[in-house]
Amino acid sequence: MFAPRLVRLAALSAIAFACLTAAASASMGTATTVTAANLRTGPGTSYPVITSLSEGTDVTVDACTLTWCAVETDSDGNGFVAKSLLDFVDSGDNGDDNGGPIIITPQPEPPQSDAEVCFYQQKNFMGANFCVYPGDQDADIPGNFDDNIASILISGGASVEVCTDVDFGGECKTYDHSVKKLPTYLRDDITSYTVGGDNGDNGDNDSDMPDTGNVITLQ
Repeated sequence: MFAPRLVRLAALSAIAFACLTAAASASMGTATTVTAANLRTGPGTSYPVITSLSEGTDVTVDACTLTWCAVETDSDGNGFVAKSLLDFVDSGDNGDDNGGPIIITPQPEPPQSDAEVCFYQQKNFMGANFCVYPGDQDADIPGNFDDNIASILISGGASVEVCTDVDFGGECKTYDHSVKKLPTYLRDDITSYTVGGDNGDNGDNDSDMPDTGNVITLQ
């Protein structure tokens, strides 16, 4: 049962990549990851992670939606990276094909199967983001994510405790579901976190998941 599921998942991901890249008349150019970024099999956090790209990794950008880009890497092949994590160094017309937006209908995302917590700098799961997994923790969030988190996307049965001070101090709150807009005392004030849960499939924590729909508009 597991092997056929992987085959179907690979086929869906290949179709999604082909739809995006076929919609663009040519490569949009190159980009560089501005922080560590997950390379996924499809355009969404529900798709499995192929590998993690380190900060400063150069990729070839084939096409972009409003939030995701289909890219190619030298060592890991094809995949998708969140657009907010890319710095376009040679993006040409940045996806405007002189004919207005291109509308495509990709395959639906597969069911979430891995526990994951993603932190976003804007409410409603928008803006720059990074994802962590059960067992991960950080006593002092580095860089521009420190005191700069506005929403949290939780999937696959994960949970997270977030705190306003270093070393898991100050005001703390544990979440086992996604939060589109953090309460005032936590929003833009999270400094440390601990991720719990497991990697089992749990479909009960999607009440606050973003509605991505089934139509993607290329810029």
